[in-house]
Amino acid sequence: MSYTPLRVAVIGASGIGQHHARWYDLSGCEVVAFAGTSKDSCERTRERLASYFGFSGRAYQDVDAMITDEAPDIVAVTSPYPMHRAHAIAALDAGAHVLCEKPFCWDKDKELDEILADGRAVVAKAKDAGRLLGVSAQYPAGIPHYRAFYERVRGTWDPVTRITMEMEVKGRKGPKRREEIWADVAPHALSLVIGFLPDGRMDMTTAECEIDERENRARFDTVSPRGRCGVDLVMRDIDEGIPARRFGVNGFTVDWEGYVDDDGIYRARLVHESESLQCDDFLHILVDAFVSCVRGSGGRPVVSGADGLLGLEYQVELLRLARAQSRSRT
Repeated sequence: MSYTPLRVAVIGASGIGQHHARWYDLSGCEVVAFAGTSKDSCERTRERLASYFGFSGRAYQDVDAMITDEAPDIVAVTSPYPMHRAHAIAALDAGAHVLCEKPFCWDKDKELDEILADGRAVVAKAKDAGRLLGVSAQYPAGIPHYRAFYERVRGTWDPVTRITMEMEVKGRKGPKRREEIWADVAPHALSLVIGFLPDGRMDMTTAECEIDERENRARFDTVSPRGRCGVDLVMRDIDEGIPARRFGVNGFTVDWEGYVDDDGIYRARLVHESESLQCDDFLHILVDAFVSCVRGSGGRPVVSGADGLLGLEYQVELLRLARAQSRSRT
């Protein structure tokens, strides 16, 4: 079936946004514009996007002007996360569908209740506007591939009784510390928990959360109609080496690896002991699914606005617990 290409505008395309732009192009969309912070950064980004996929659209330093002038079907919000709320609402007000980078709404200068209120405001705006809202925490996009791998090795899919994730990052702008790690990395881990158990809910009476200098840990149970599931999450910032990206259920743990295939396309490989499975990059899957939803081809966003808000609630409540525990020890 042929489609008129959806028009996409990207807010903040010099970092992760450049990869969003590339995946939208590969998903059959027309990336018509991006917004940057300065003339120099816009020129560098324009050259990079042109080399990636022949970008010939316009660059803006004014987000509102870009949204008004270009009237995009989809806006990718990949700006610094304190700006996510304002940029998502501006795009929704203009009638665009929005895929927002993680963390969904986060501003370290705000109280935790204000952060939650921001997330709720964006979800409510999307509902009022009748637009799709998704959150770009991409690991749930790999769950169908992980499940196929699990069944290939173990023979059958089992009830999920334990979820683990270990995720390391190596900051391009220097080390991340303490709550910086939590803000940036926890959405990946929490979205994966929600993806495996969409009808589960965190039992705060079982929760523990530790925010140390270079490592964060969270442990809790989720409760669903199928029973309890233990969750153990580790997130850390490293200075050297290749960051680990490891996750799994019921002890079947896989390492995520990224690689470029013979056609120059970035893809993913899941590795368990001597076995492996190759698949599309998780962000590619997530963007492609969002585009299909906007086109009306059925399905739902990999991480919907409601999923993103639930993850944000977990993120806030666990951090609140960690802060309370830290105060009790001093």
